[in-house]
Amino acid sequence: MRTIFTDRDGKPIYVLGLQAHNSSNGCWEMIDSAIDAVKQYHGNTLEVPVYWYQLEPEEGVYDLSQVEELILRVRASGLKLIILWFGSSKNSDMTYVPEWVKADPDRFWMAVAPDGEVTPQISPFCTACYEADKAAFVEMMKAIRRIDEQERTVIAVQVENEIGLYPLDRCYSETANRVFADGVPDALMNLVIPDSGAKDAGRDWYDHFGRHAQIYDLPMYMNAVVGELRQELAGQSYSSGSPVGRVIDVYKIGAPSISICAPDIYIPNKAGYLRVCASHTRADNPLFIPETGTADDSFAVNILHAAGDFGAIGICGFGAEHTLKTDGTLTDASQPVADSMQILSLMTPALLRYGGTEKIFAVSQEEYQDLTHVLRKNWHITFYYTSRGKKGSPLGRNMRVARRLSSQASASRHAFSGGRIPMIRIRTRPTSAGLPRN
Repeated sequence: MRTIFTDRDGKPIYVLGLQAHNSSNGCWEMIDSAIDAVKQYHGNTLEVPVYWYQLEPEEGVYDLSQVEELILRVRASGLKLIILWFGSSKNSDMTYVPEWVKADPDRFWMAVAPDGEVTPQISPFCTACYEADKAAFVEMMKAIRRIDEQERTVIAVQVENEIGLYPLDRCYSETANRVFADGVPDALMNLVIPDSGAKDAGRDWYDHFGRHAQIYDLPMYMNAVVGELRQELAGQSYSSGSPVGRVIDVYKIGAPSISICAPDIYIPNKAGYLRVCASHTRADNPLFIPETGTADDSFAVNILHAAGDFGAIGICGFGAEHTLKTDGTLTDASQPVADSMQILSLMTPALLRYGGTEKIFAVSQEEYQDLTHVLRKNWHITFYYTSRGKKGSPLGRNMRVARRLSSQASASRHAFSGGRIPMIRIRTRPTSAGLPRN
């Protein structure tokens, strides 16, 4: 497995964990609750946002005490930390920008809609905001290096959060229109986006693409709302400009310092979930899921397939605090995903060694299914389930909770981890010609 996540000794880490709620940082009781939830999910990593408005309450005046307290608190817990930079864009909004930015709309100007109306999101063409955001980000990175370079509690940083414009396909300000009229830059001329509706390879943006400085050496990634929704139109199905699966190549060219474009997947149905996994799994973009569901059988099944079939290098669920009851134990709805996290935790050595190869895979029960047969290069493997969905049963009941992760540990040895599959039959595959028998 090729991963971007390593410890202070350079050894790979398989990231399993949860993300704290958007506004939890600074409320240390909530952070402690999130830490406890990660441990009950058998995880090793907590994701926590850092807010621009708190880090730079006055322009040029930086308060890094919260960053330091966060790192030290997570380090003391024994977990790893991924810091999420909530700067000028949080889900396309300016929720976490400082008040001095919001109070100066002439300098920090908003994106403009086609009808000329100003929208409540900073334009990506506002260089003043870009420079101010960058300056604050640099100060945060300096602080992380000063506090944590030796211990390496912080293993990665997320740059912004689900960036883009919504519900706009682009900014229509005078500045944006001038840049748009200049056409596609040379760096993107050879790039083709599948199913974009492009007419030719000219410099016109619509014709070409259709309508759709190092401070501290830490891996950086960007997360995105998924683009594989509805009609898949930028500004309607997802935020325009967001690093969705179909435009990863644009980010690889335009933002080479970003290691991964990572999807936040909240699609419960398996086909939809795994389609997003497929679009974000590439040789130059290993699958990392920084946000996903933390409850119910659907996500319990889906994250196993993400790890076993798509070589995911890490998976974190969103909303650590709400996975716990008032007595500090996991909610009933959270238990299935926590169980799957435990399966992944137990299989971490195999995932790190064989992830992304055919030596590791996941199986899960479908509707009306009493067994699954898997054909490998040298083996027939049959998984038998404890129950089978009956006609008239509610869809998803007693069918998809059976799940297992399988790894071929050696030429003659297999390892399995999972639940509700009481019997597994393994036999060698015949070498003679003919159809394989179940």
